[in-house]
Amino acid sequence: MKTAILSLLSIVFISVLLTGCAKDKGNYDLKPINEITITPLSTSENIEVFLDDTLRISPQITQEKVSAGNYTYRWYMFSDTYQPIIELSQNKDLKIAAKAPLGGYTLVYVVKDENTGITSTRQTQLNIISRFSSGIVLLEEKAQGGEISHVGLDGQIYRNLYSEANQGAFIAKPLGELQGLYYKAGEKLQKPIYIFLSAPGKNTVELDPLTYKQAGPFSNLLATPPSGPIQLSAIQGYWSGNSIFAIVNGKVQFGARDNEKPFFEGELIGDYEIAPFIITTSTGNGSTLAGMTSYIGYDQKNGRFLWYSAFSVGLLNTYSTDISDPGAFNPNNVKKKCVFACYSNEPGLYNWLMKDETGKMYIYQMAPVSTQKAGAAYAEIPASAEMNTASLFAGSTQLPQIYYVSGNKVLLYDYKSNTSKLVYTPPSGEQITDLKLSVSRIATYSTGYKIIRTTGKLYLATYNGTEGKLNEFDVSTTGSLDNPVKTYGGFGKILSMFYKEKI
Repeated sequence: MKTAILSLLSIVFISVLLTGCAKDKGNYDLKPINEITITPLSTSENIEVFLDDTLRISPQITQEKVSAGNYTYRWYMFSDTYQPIIELSQNKDLKIAAKAPLGGYTLVYVVKDENTGITSTRQTQLNIISRFSSGIVLLEEKAQGGEISHVGLDGQIYRNLYSEANQGAFIAKPLGELQGLYYKAGEKLQKPIYIFLSAPGKNTVELDPLTYKQAGPFSNLLATPPSGPIQLSAIQGYWSGNSIFAIVNGKVQFGARDNEKPFFEGELIGDYEIAPFIITTSTGNGSTLAGMTSYIGYDQKNGRFLWYSAFSVGLLNTYSTDISDPGAFNPNNVKKKCVFACYSNEPGLYNWLMKDETGKMYIYQMAPVSTQKAGAAYAEIPASAEMNTASLFAGSTQLPQIYYVSGNKVLLYDYKSNTSKLVYTPPSGEQITDLKLSVSRIATYSTGYKIIRTTGKLYLATYNGTEGKLNEFDVSTTGSLDNPVKTYGGFGKILSMFYKEKI
């Protein structure tokens, strides 16, 4: 009986609840949500705008059942490198100069209906770029002094950039050459490329890569600058992004990449005068070897190779003297002059061109280990290659080949077959003044961790006595050159070039 009563009470209680719910239906003053619709901010996946150019966006706004809403607006953006939000505007349409640092941003537009509190948001990717962020930088000699021009990868030419950026001043002679560095940690400041102007007997100066204005002496990047004029001969990073190296007055300066700007803590210790070439090493797959080195240099003073790794505590080292497991040659006893060094088409092998006292030329290949096995291979280069009079070199990482200029001709040396061939002769009256290959300097897993990779273009500067020209070639699958695919003229004598890849 008791159980029946409890069951009856339960049924009554549930019925009351259901009835109460039914009575609540319609008690709320529900209003339809009149959604705000914003048209896309761009017709493409992202917007590109040049630094200092005006960014204009006029989106259309509609709202269901509302013809004239009471709206407020907010435009802002934030960097892909997680920098603070940058507020841009509170107007419906955006019209603002792109003044933020170069790089990628997420651009956000928010519209709010003040009557209902309803908001709608649109966003797109925004890239602020420089007209000079990629292309070929040219150092020209003119009657007034040195000048800088820039040829964009789209073929657009920008002239007289140095004088325009430096209050009409020209670069004082001697002009020297351009040096550059891709500095991975600089991406935090949207400034991964550094460019320097270096000449014998003068202090090397930094140029702003976006304007080519002088940005200060290179000595600002050195913890302990050497005495006398400071000349930068080469500068390079390490594939993993941990180290940077520079050759200054014949000595190796070392720094870590923990700083947002490159900074060199000091000079590597040792009795040496280093050749003006830097090889930072990798196995090509991100792995390490027993006794692996991170830097290889050549000591012109003592005729030997030297190595460095982070475990050698600030010292440049000679190679092991244990010859029980020898290589192809003794890296401690080369006794020749280094005229060029470059990365090869095989990760883990590095090319060095040498000349002996009689003028004979040799190629040496080094492996990134500290034992005698570092001496991987060498060969005497045939005299028919005419390399003993060469003055300009450029090494390919796509093919086992090195381009060089001898007798005002471009020749191509194949170090696998130890042969050379003529690939280009300029028109009569034109003198070759510089030679460069297009390169990529971003070392990642997808690029095989190679710090320098050539990318299929060759640039040749010529001068006919009154006009400098820049000739662009497509490199064939065999390394041969046809006629230039493009020629740019109207320059002074082009003394040096630096290739800026698109980051």
